[in-house]
Amino acid sequence: MSYAIETIGLTHYYSKGTIQQVAAINDVNLQIEKGELIGIIGHTGSGKSTLISHFNGLLKPDSGKVLVDGIDIWKDKETLRQSRFKVGLCFQYPEYQLFEETVYKDIAFGPKNMKLSDAEIKERVLRAAEFVGVKPEHLEKSPFDLSGGEKRRVAIAGVMSMEPEVLIFDEPAAGLDPRGRKALVELIKEYRKQTGSTVIIVSHSMEDIAGMADRIIVMNNSAVAMQGSVDEVYSRGDELRSMGLNVPEITEIFSKLRAKGLEVPLNVYTVEQGSAILRNLIERRSSR
Repeated sequence: MSYAIETIGLTHYYSKGTIQQVAAINDVNLQIEKGELIGIIGHTGSGKSTLISHFNGLLKPDSGKVLVDGIDIWKDKETLRQSRFKVGLCFQYPEYQLFEETVYKDIAFGPKNMKLSDAEIKERVLRAAEFVGVKPEHLEKSPFDLSGGEKRRVAIAGVMSMEPEVLIFDEPAAGLDPRGRKALVELIKEYRKQTGSTVIIVSHSMEDIAGMADRIIVMNNSAVAMQGSVDEVYSRGDELRSMGLNVPEITEIFSKLRAKGLEVPLNVYTVEQGSAILRNLIERRSSR
């Protein structure tokens, strides 16, 4: 069986060969199955961004391997080139990467580099733009004339237009207000639902990850500290806190409600879950 992405003994050093040499990631072994939605969490400096930068060859391992669909991406130049189309990476604050004259050209940049026909490029641009909510009248505008939220949607559409098998987001909701954050989370969930693609999300938001992920990978001290389902990881609150991470605030609230004698579950990780549980509790009590 081949995985969407597999790492074997993946290690990367910063300042290699100098007195400041440090392992940014060290002996990381992961298997990410096709179609999974993976959340990667960890404190600043834990190795998250370095790890995902290896998934499409932006960084080269000092030792170990990265396999995409069972093939070592560093096998040869053409394999590496193709892997960058198979694995799309949307950086934090992707709107800062816009550079073309028009929105259309920015979204078309990836498909153009894939050497697709003009007709195929246009089809992909229009499909990606519609999906993320970029208005047709904006396609011929300069991306720099758009609002911050619109720019981010254009940047995300540019990665989606390559129709990668794996789509990676690094802190996708950074800098957004609660409404924008919620809209982006729903957009990512809908993209995964419609395409069946593998999606990987790096985020500091424990609640965002809880509401999306099939499985969570926790990075700490340049290595994988734990991985598992949302319940399996978030139930280890003391260990997470020792790594500089906190369980979602809503989880803490329900823990305190339970301590006060209310019959509520402890495995509540999103506000939506909590709201539904409290509504049911109120309805049950009012019907007595």
